[in-house]
Amino acid sequence: MYFKKGFRTGLISLAMVLVFAGFACAETIEFVVPWSAGGGSDTMARFLVKSIRDNKLTDADFVVANKPGGNGQIGSAYVVNKKGRDNVWMTLSSGQISVPLAGLGKIKATDFTALAQIAGDVNLLVVSKDSPFKSVADVAKAAKANPGKLNVGGSATAAEDHICTYLLGKATGTKMNYTAFSGGGEVMSNLLGGHIDVAWANPNECIGQVKGGLARMLAVTTEDRLALLPDVPSFKELGYNMVFWQVRGVHGPPNMSKESIAWSVDLLKKATETDTWQKEYLTGKVLTSRFIPGADYTKVIKENEEMFREALGSMGLLKE
Repeated sequence: MYFKKGFRTGLISLAMVLVFAGFACAETIEFVVPWSAGGGSDTMARFLVKSIRDNKLTDADFVVANKPGGNGQIGSAYVVNKKGRDNVWMTLSSGQISVPLAGLGKIKATDFTALAQIAGDVNLLVVSKDSPFKSVADVAKAAKANPGKLNVGGSATAAEDHICTYLLGKATGTKMNYTAFSGGGEVMSNLLGGHIDVAWANPNECIGQVKGGLARMLAVTTEDRLALLPDVPSFKELGYNMVFWQVRGVHGPPNMSKESIAWSVDLLKKATETDTWQKEYLTGKVLTSRFIPGADYTKVIKENEEMFREALGSMGLLKE
C-alpha cells in the first residue's frame, strides 16, 4: 500500500511539473507596472525579468507594460479586469495599499492574488547638487520660516512619499507643501529642474544622479544607517522620530489558478536567489532582501493597511 500510494503521489507530482512546464512554455507573461518608467516599481520589474532571462529560468517570455495614472489605480484596474488570467503579473508597492484608504480609488491590494514580497525598500530625502540645504536641519529651518511654502515632491497622493512628508512635518514641527508626480523618474526630473525644493526617492530612483554628482542624499528612513550607504544618516540618528519601510511585491489577477500561482511563486523565488538579483538589483540599487510568499505576504499587506489607516486618519485623508 505504501508503495502504491507513493507511486500515485509521484505521478501526481510529475503531472504538476508537466502542467507548470506547459504553462511556462505556452505563455507570454504581461508584467504590468502601474507607474511611469524610471521609478522604483518599473526598475524592480525590469530587473526581475532580467534575472529570469539571464539565468534561463523559464522558456516563458515577459513583456513589461507601464500603465501609470490615477495614483496607480489605472494599472491596477487593468489587472483586476484580467480576472482568472494566468499570464499577468503586476508590481505592488506600499502606495497601492494606502491610496484606496484615502478614497482615491476602489481597487485594494487585497483584491489581487498575492504572489510574494520580493524586496524591502526605503525612502531618502534628496536635494539637487546646487540646493542650499546641506542637512535635514536646514530643510526644517526653511520650512519653519515659510510655513506651507517649502515644496516637497514625491510619487502619488496618499502614498508612501505623501505619508513621509507628513511624518517629516510632524517630526520637525513644520508644515510643507507636497506635490505628487506619477513616478520616481518624474520626481527626480522635477527636482533636478528646480521645480521642487526637496524630494523623496527610493535609492534605486536617485542613486544614478547621486553618483553622477547631480543630487545629494540628506537622510534615510531606516532605524540605522544602511550598510550600502554608510555616509547617509538616518532621521532617527539625527533626532527625528521617523522610520518608514516600503513593500515591494508581485501580484496576479484575482482567481489565478493554483497551478499558475505555484509556478509563479517558484519562479519568483528562483529569480530572487540569482546573482543578477542579489548583486545587480539589491546591492546595486540599495534594497533589502526579503522573500515572503502567499499567505504570509497577504498578512504583511493587511498589517500595512492598518499602519496606513492610522497615518491617513491623522492626516485627515482617511476616506474608506
